[in-house]
Amino acid sequence: MTKVLEFKLGGNYYAMDIHFTREIVESLPITPIPRTPGYIAGMTNIRGEITTIIAIDELIGITGLGEKSASENFIIFVPQAARGDNIGMMVDEVYSVLDVDEEDIEYSLNDGNTAKKTFIKGVIRIQDSHEGKDGTTVSQRLVLYLDIDKLIADLFEKASR
Repeated sequence: MTKVLEFKLGGNYYAMDIHFTREIVESLPITPIPRTPGYIAGMTNIRGEITTIIAIDELIGITGLGEKSASENFIIFVPQAARGDNIGMMVDEVYSVLDVDEEDIEYSLNDGNTAKKTFIKGVIRIQDSHEGKDGTTVSQRLVLYLDIDKLIADLFEKASR
């Protein structure tokens, strides 16, 4: 079993390993940082700690692909994942923590030879049960499984240039 945090971004469902998550924070005011790349949304103060907020949609290249939610949330990374820094990312909505069986994850084959970096580790098949008029119905949806290690490494690589 793998524990993942499921969230919505740009109209699509995404997930990440829960062990990268320190906390989830409701939207706070963000102070833009002049002359920074578009994927740096700005900084915010979370209980006295200055935290850099990443516009993850900009970083992974999905801007303009879906509707924008008015209720943004921040997923704050554990300091160990963010090289000791206070870093978080903006998402439209956080749904839940899920226990996912390994057989429900189809890992992508990122061999490193592709010209474009991908931050998708794989696709998770989620079975949803609904109580309908005719009884219980089961539907399946696909959730993109983000590779947070690769995403943060790329973020720091870009910052060092």
